[in-house]
Amino acid sequence: MAKSIDFPLTKVYVVEGSKRSSHSNAYFYGFFKNKRIVLFDTLLEDYSALNKEPAEGEEGENEETKSKTKNKKQGCKNEEVLAVLGHELGHWKLGHTVKNIIISQMNSFLCFFLFAVLIGQKELFAAFGFYDTQPTLIGLMIIFQFIFSPYNEVLSFCLTVLSRRFEFQADAFAKELGKAKDLYSALIKLNKDNLGFPVSDWIFSMWHYSHPPLLERLQALKNTKEE
Repeated sequence: MAKSIDFPLTKVYVVEGSKRSSHSNAYFYGFFKNKRIVLFDTLLEDYSALNKEPAEGEEGENEETKSKTKNKKQGCKNEEVLAVLGHELGHWKLGHTVKNIIISQMNSFLCFFLFAVLIGQKELFAAFGFYDTQPTLIGLMIIFQFIFSPYNEVLSFCLTVLSRRFEFQADAFAKELGKAKDLYSALIKLNKDNLGFPVSDWIFSMWHYSHPPLLERLQALKNTKEE
């Protein structure tokens, strides 16, 4: 799948994320032609520690533990894992990571530029009781904590909207790879494994959630899945 979209994959790792958390995740990293994909063992049905039968005679074993292991399955099948990777590779193919880096650097440049302009304004310090002196540390606190506060709220909302758009685009990319049906079922399993709640108020989620709610993502995949 990586070769089909010219993704320069060199290695695939499976990390024991289950030792720290039951959260499932997958990501890629690396520069230029040296990319690596990392999968949490909790994402893989065959690797998840929760799905493994406890060894006979193991100390501390009880019926409740056996029942929990038997009744609850965690992780995704191989086809579903490929669909999740198709989503992640979509972020790379569509340049989402580069776009986020550019936006971050532009925002940093703008903040420091405005700081340089405002730090010399005597009226700003006078408004907070500093008539004779202009301490740099106080100016830093005033500008970034008070002056930039409305800007940061607007920026945070815009980045949230952009992030949600990126997620829908990555889902659509996985659909183009023919993974819509598997991604549909994978999203449901991941939401269950990560103890997510599928129903959200649309205004609250629009302001706070960097990822679209499960039902919205499933609705976007539904037509292709039915086909």
